[in-house]
Order: sequence, then C-alpha cells, then structure tokens
Amino acid sequence: MPTNSNKTELAYRTYDEDNRRMFMKKMAALFGATTAAAVLSGCSEPVTKQIAAQRPDGKLFSEHQMTILYSLCETILPKTDTPSAVEVGCHEFVPHQLQHCHSKQQQDDCIHIMNKVDLVANGEFGKSFSLLQATQQQQLLLDFETNSMSTNNEKGQFRFLKALIVFGYFTSEIGVTKVLDYQPVPGGFVGSIPANAETKSSSPQAYY
Repeated sequence: MPTNSNKTELAYRTYDEDNRRMFMKKMAALFGATTAAAVLSGCSEPVTKQIAAQRPDGKLFSEHQMTILYSLCETILPKTDTPSAVEVGCHEFVPHQLQHCHSKQQQDDCIHIMNKVDLVANGEFGKSFSLLQATQQQQLLLDFETNSMSTNNEKGQFRFLKALIVFGYFTSEIGVTKVLDYQPVPGGFVGSIPANAETKSSSPQAYY
C-alpha cells in the first residue's frame, strides 16, 4: 500500500508532467509543432550525445554575435511591466542551451540566422542590427519573418532561435515566479475559476 510520501511524490510528478504537456502545447501554438519539438527535444537528449560547435576560445558565438543575440532578446521580449529577456539572462541561456543540449546543425542554424539578420540590417540601414533604433529592429524582424528578406529555411531557423529565447524566459526564475502564476505547492484540481484578459497562465514548479 502506498505511503503518504509516495502519494505526495506521485502527485508532484503528475502535476509536473501536466505542466510540461501544457507548455509544449503553448510552444506549438506560438511557433508550430516542428519548432516546439526541436526546442524541447534538446532538453531530453543526453548531453554526451550532443556535438558542440565551439570556437578556439571554447565559446559558441563570437563577441559580435553575442551583441546581436543581446539585441534580439531585447527586441523579441522587451521590458514592459515585466523584465525583458535580457534582464533574465536569455542572451546567456541560449548559447549554453545550444552547446549542451542541441545538435551541431541547430547550433550552425542559429549562427547563420544571426549573421543573416545583421547582414540584412547593414543592407537596409547601413548599420549592424545592434546599432539600430528599437523601432527599426522591431520592423526589420517583422519583415524578416514575413517577406522575401529571408528564405523559408531561414524563417524556420529564426523561429527556432526565437523559441529558444522564449523558452529561456519562461523557464527562468523571474519568468516562472513573476510573469506566470507560480504555485510552489499546487492545490487540488479546480475545474472552473474566474478568468479575464489579465489572468496569468500557471507555471510549473521547477525553473532553471
């Protein structure tokens, strides 16, 4: 007969698994099933199977590429009434996640797409992406995703990088506890609760 501790452990495990499924559904809704699967599959693969495309200094991105990534994070999830992606460290999370949890192809895809965004910025405005005004950065990324500035393959690469940034944000301590409705000790199932446009989504127990 299960003990109380075993019942508690099972309840927490079930709750955590339900949240993982919900997170996958939301990621799929935002970026499509293929992109969501690519991001989340890297979290379950053993690190020893990954191939890190490192530079001689041991880092995945060059200093310039890190500057581009910083600006991408700030543009995709800017500061509003909640902290920005940069403030929660997504620009540091992305290369770490890529190096330890994703394939060389996915690493190369992210490197390529950051270089391409910077190339387009230079072509359109004569400046690196990180030097553009916030409104220019926002418009460029919107155009990049929707028109002929990029190929279909590059659009997919950009969605993957953006999904990594979003994933890093909503699995950070701030993302889980401040942006989402954090429940460290979940209660029982409630089938119907009042909700409106301001109601936060529930967050999982754990964060990175």
